[in-house]
Amino acid sequence: MTTKKADFIWFNGAMVPWAEAKVHVMSHALHYGSSVFEGVRCYDSHKGP
Repeated sequence: MTTKKADFIWFNGAMVPWAEAKVHVMSHALHYGSSVFEGVRCYDSHKGP
């Protein structure tokens, strides 16, 4: 099964054509994987976070 590549992608706060979404080779996300945790949430509850 193959997946059709999207024509546009959310990049730097805007929808841009896939071919224009370029990440610099020296970006922190590529070197340290910092963007892997983007969107992870923690909710406080009576059992703790």
